[in-house]
Amino acid sequence: MPKRFRIVGLVLAAALPLSACLTAQVPEGAFFYPDARVAAEKIRLEPGVDLPASAEAVAVPYPGGTVGVTRVRTGRADAPLILFCGGNLFRRAVYGGNAARKLTLFGDVLMFDYPGYGDTSGTADYAGFHAAGEAVAALARRQADAEGRRVIAWGHSLGGPVCAQAARSMNADALVLEATTPSARAAVDDMLGWKRAVVRVRLAPALAAIDVPAALDGYPGKVVVLEAGRDKTLPPSLSRALARGLEARSVAVERLVFPNADHHDIGDQPDFQARVAAALP
Repeated sequence: MPKRFRIVGLVLAAALPLSACLTAQVPEGAFFYPDARVAAEKIRLEPGVDLPASAEAVAVPYPGGTVGVTRVRTGRADAPLILFCGGNLFRRAVYGGNAARKLTLFGDVLMFDYPGYGDTSGTADYAGFHAAGEAVAALARRQADAEGRRVIAWGHSLGGPVCAQAARSMNADALVLEATTPSARAAVDDMLGWKRAVVRVRLAPALAAIDVPAALDGYPGKVVVLEAGRDKTLPPSLSRALARGLEARSVAVERLVFPNADHHDIGDQPDFQARVAAALP
């Protein structure tokens, strides 16, 4: 996945032409990169490592059709089941192996494609992402209960808000929020910088409603926030704001800072496994 792919920057480039009015409308679709848009904009998805040969694929029904899901097993009976919600360019067929390599350090992994991405049918909007996440969360809870496992939700980037909702619905034991944002509004405001004083951004209602701390208000599990110190896509200030927002709602949160990490390589840091393992309940 391109390390310096600035999703928010591209949104604002489209929304704020140089002729520049002081009000910018940001439609919901500006934030998402389904297969059709990736093809139209000739975005190259650099293939990652292969999924393990033991990976099991399944189609899970949801209101928009079927969700493409993959289960990767560690063979450890005591390992938790991790529901992974990927970022905006995540596809199981391209980056599933990378996710498995990182997350199987801690448990079995259940990953899925968003609607309009990879093997999942449906419309690429936040309602569809949420519905798909809920369907896979229900599967994760059924499998974990049947196997006597704990459940962890893990959201990277765009997957942060998706997995926050899923963690509540399936009563996950813990939630990891990696290189993400407390809200779409916060991400846009950060990208605008000083221009916030002169530009009014009107987000589509579905984007404006994204609020991770509010979604987790009263969440009884632990939240681990992973902050990438060199993140150029969703800067580390957003992870700090996320942690503060959760603390303000009395959510148990631990923030782990990886100073040398960029948006996509927290899992490559030499202290990643030890620190995350110690933070997870």
